[in-house]
Amino acid sequence: MKKIVFILIVSIFLFQRSSAVFADEPQLRKDETKVKQDTAEDSLKERAKFNKLSRSNPQIYKATMRSNVVYRLQTALGYVSTIDLPEPALKVFIGDQELFKAGVYEREVLIKPITDYPEASTNLTIMTATGRLTFNVTVGPPNTADFVIDFRLPEEDVLVENAFKKALDEKSNVIKKEYEEKEKTLDQKVNNLARTKLKEEVAKAVQTVDIGTHQEVGDIRLNLISSSKIGGKVYLRFGVRNLSATPYKVSKVVVGIEPYGRKTLGLRKEPEGLIELPSELQFPSEVPVNDYVYGVIVFDGRALARKERPVFLLFEDGGNRNFKMRGFRWIN
Repeated sequence: MKKIVFILIVSIFLFQRSSAVFADEPQLRKDETKVKQDTAEDSLKERAKFNKLSRSNPQIYKATMRSNVVYRLQTALGYVSTIDLPEPALKVFIGDQELFKAGVYEREVLIKPITDYPEASTNLTIMTATGRLTFNVTVGPPNTADFVIDFRLPEEDVLVENAFKKALDEKSNVIKKEYEEKEKTLDQKVNNLARTKLKEEVAKAVQTVDIGTHQEVGDIRLNLISSSKIGGKVYLRFGVRNLSATPYKVSKVVVGIEPYGRKTLGLRKEPEGLIELPSELQFPSEVPVNDYVYGVIVFDGRALARKERPVFLLFEDGGNRNFKMRGFRWIN
């Protein structure tokens, strides 16, 4: 009887224990799921943090395109190395196609080895619109493989070239400005020299005589000042002074030549008419009261014969204050 009671007690205990285990199973599953989720989130955070901090990875680096450089590219079995170009690849040549494979996707060239033989190597050439890239491709362990080589155009060279060109242009502008200033100065010197020479030549060619004679009629005075001959033309300067109470109006000015002959038993020379010389006059038609006005009369020069005398005539408009001056100095 005691044995039966013991068996019943043990059975009841085991039943209660198994019931408790089955009752806790959903909770255990929940706890396990939560642990897995926490582990996944921690792994995600760790990867995100690592990738964020690993932007300067030694297996990913930048390079400048140079046509005169042989670049070294390390690959690894089971990995792909990417050559990132700034412009599309036009042609790609690989030396040993049995040990390495190359794929071209516009601006990306993918290199993958087929063997892990440590001494496997080949050369790779990429042609772009800008130039040529040359590589020496080798195989090594994964931790030594080049994952990405990011190429860029030689902007620094362009900047240097632009800076040099800018400096050259600035220097050229300075030299040009200095040359223009020197040329301007030289032109001024040449012009000054030319004007001086012209004045000298003109001075050589100019004949000038001072006349210095005058005549008065009433309150009007006529002065013959000087006569100059330049290039066959004679410029006779004169002046009229009006001291009268009314303006003096001029109607005509004449330069002429009077031939002389002997008359009155040949004892005295008398003029035999007037030869009027064609002329141009620069003189106002009126001389104001209490004023002195200069004038010039221009005519073709000619030599006087032995029996000829010069004459200067000035006529008042509507009046009788006329002038006639003979025998003044003449330029032959």
